[in-house]
Amino acid sequence: MTSFQCPECGSIKIKSQLYVSTIPDPDDPWSSVLQQLECGGCNSYIPAHLGERWNNISYEDAKKEWIKIYKRK
Repeated sequence: MTSFQCPECGSIKIKSQLYVSTIPDPDDPWSSVLQQLECGGCNSYIPAHLGERWNNISYEDAKKEWIKIYKRK
């Protein structure tokens, strides 16, 4: 398994893992997220590609994308 680090709080603990199916919606970035990880530190749902930093993105870049695109306000 790939290592996890929450872009919200920095925790490395995963509480749960979700696989979802959605209807594509160009106005909702979450509609394309099919795998989510629930952080064991802050209970935020994090897109797996950010929490596990797929394609070798840095933690800093994952955090920026989390805040700019996915974090619910």
